[in-house]
Amino acid sequence: MKINKLTTYTCSLITMLSVAIVACKKDAAPYERVIAPPVFPVVADPSFTEEFDNVGDLTTKGWVFKNNSFPIGGSGWRQGRYESASVVQYKFLAPVAFIGFPAYSASSTPNDFVSCDASCSSDAATGTSDISTWLISPKISTIKNGDTISFYTRAVYDANYPVYLTDRMQVRANFSGDGSANVGSSPTSVGSFTTTLLDINSAYANNDPSGYPEDWTKFTIIVSGISGTGSVSNARFAFRYLASDAGIFGGLAGTNYPSVVGVDLLKFSTKK
Repeated sequence: MKINKLTTYTCSLITMLSVAIVACKKDAAPYERVIAPPVFPVVADPSFTEEFDNVGDLTTKGWVFKNNSFPIGGSGWRQGRYESASVVQYKFLAPVAFIGFPAYSASSTPNDFVSCDASCSSDAATGTSDISTWLISPKISTIKNGDTISFYTRAVYDANYPVYLTDRMQVRANFSGDGSANVGSSPTSVGSFTTTLLDINSAYANNDPSGYPEDWTKFTIIVSGISGTGSVSNARFAFRYLASDAGIFGGLAGTNYPSVVGVDLLKFSTKK
């Protein structure tokens, strides 16, 4: 049988191409599967700073106000009190130029802080009031041992007053994990805020010299005592201004003369 040369050439060419294609497949790099590293969600740092420049905006940030004083007065925690008293006479008719004091850290006015005073009870002037008014922080996603709460606070300078003033403030915490702002409804109740972090002038000593500071003073609380993992979610802390059997003209015990206290430049910082 006679074979056409063109047919032979074509078959040879196809065979050569097949070998070349096989060779290319063998020489090609193996298929590489690229696996991206896992992406974890960014954990927000719960640290924050509050300078109380606008107390009216605090509720929009999650702060809670609760006045459990009895009988209840017209105000609890309010914008910083620094008011002219040119026509006001205070404490047994002793004249003072101002009620309150200027802010520690002011951005626009001397009232750029948060304050509380005896007006949180309507009968404070009669000496029959029990004062307990709360300023409760927003929920904090996580608080752990070693975190810090720092702030500045002071009371009225009472050199111009005929009596010594006595003020008291606690910093309490709700570490139950329920995230609530429950402080009960009576002057003595604390609700879920069962942990006392700080108690300034618990003995109701005269503010000058051993009681509540009369100049802006920094207090720093290092969180401790949280059991288990050493941290808790949805926690809160609170400032509680309080006095028992107290009034502007003195309590029935004759020693409790609450004045005005302020808080400024609060910082909550997480331990790194």
